[in-house]
Amino acid sequence: MPVETLDRESLRKWAGERLGRTFHAAEPMTGGGSRRRYVRLRDGDGSVVGVLTDDRREMRAFLAYTRHFAARGIPVPAILAEDLGRGVYVLQDLGDETLAARLAVWRGERDGAARVMAALTQVVGWLARIQVRGGEGLDYSLSPEGGRQDAVAYRDDVTLFLTHYVPARAPQAAPSAAQREALETLIERVAALPAETFCYRDFQARNIMWVQGGPVFLDYQHGRRGPLAYDLASLLFSPDTGATPGQREGLIEAYLAALGEVGVHPAPAAFRVGFNAVVLLRRLQALGAYVRIATEKQAPAYLEKIPPALETLRGLRAAGHLDFGLPALDDWLEVLLRRT
Repeated sequence: MPVETLDRESLRKWAGERLGRTFHAAEPMTGGGSRRRYVRLRDGDGSVVGVLTDDRREMRAFLAYTRHFAARGIPVPAILAEDLGRGVYVLQDLGDETLAARLAVWRGERDGAARVMAALTQVVGWLARIQVRGGEGLDYSLSPEGGRQDAVAYRDDVTLFLTHYVPARAPQAAPSAAQREALETLIERVAALPAETFCYRDFQARNIMWVQGGPVFLDYQHGRRGPLAYDLASLLFSPDTGATPGQREGLIEAYLAALGEVGVHPAPAAFRVGFNAVVLLRRLQALGAYVRIATEKQAPAYLEKIPPALETLRGLRAAGHLDFGLPALDDWLEVLLRRT
């Protein structure tokens, strides 16, 4: 049965046969990837989540990574049934509350700051274990986008920014030849960071479910080898996380301590330099993405994310965190971030 013919009804029957259950409801769920459809299947004993996809390579990676992580004690959803030929699998139902949603609730409570920090400290501790223990013995050949994060990926981040953000929002910041060379130098430095551990690549609060007081991780199927700092930067500077500068500093310390517990001891000063370089590239990528999505998908709400992103970069630059010994890059950032 080709995946194109599968619908909620055929999924309901197939899952019932595979699991020995009689599902009486098949409810579409929001939040799926562009090539994945999620359906909640219910019976008298509870519910499970069925997934339909026509991307077999992504499905194969997700299932293999899930089993690999589960064997190492990492909290991931249980796989209940699968059929690669049909492009369908069934997962444990983790509910609807993401870490992003839980953090938003806590931020509105009187004692919420402490809860936010406790949850994020727990998450960065798991991140260290995912990257190191989860990456050990992983078959990176399954990654749909190649086995290693390299300069091409970082160059794409900058290109997205220069192609979409600069022409539309900051034409005065079109880089000179010297400034482009400085950006390329920064890209090469980041690409030269040690990259022998697992890089989740989309480690954000909306890709983490919050279940019974703890995280369960999702959407790691595009992971590959990459620098430790990449995932930490993605989490700490995501708008969904909403971390303050002080919270970020505490979480970096908690993360480095967690790395030590799994036998990895990066020099703190060198780690922070690489981390700040990754942050800059990731923030540029985000700015470019906000403009592209707002334009191509007619979603102007994404433009509201730009001012806080710029303010974050201004704060980092004022604190000296974006000083990489590249004068041309610093001159460019001054123009880009100048208030108008």
